[in-house]
Amino acid sequence: MLRYVPAMSCRRNPATPWFRSAEGRRYLRHFGGLIALKIVLLAVLYFVFIAPQPRADTSPDRVFDAVHGAPRASAAPAAAGGPANHPTQREPTP
Repeated sequence: MLRYVPAMSCRRNPATPWFRSAEGRRYLRHFGGLIALKIVLLAVLYFVFIAPQPRADTSPDRVFDAVHGAPRASAAPAAAGGPANHPTQREPTP
């Protein structure tokens, strides 16, 4: 009753790589598009959220004051009559 009919084969030629087939080229296009989209989105996020942030003041005087403590504004008149808590001349940085 039923005859055995060999099914149509969709096998590819084993000598050619999969990326050379239509499915492989489509996969490569979609994968490349996703990578390009992610790079664009990361650049947009950088320019919207990170680039406008203010930069820290890293001048040598500001770093010295941050490490050793900035002199108070009220300490200046008291320093004239007595010993100073902070040296008036800073050591040179190497």
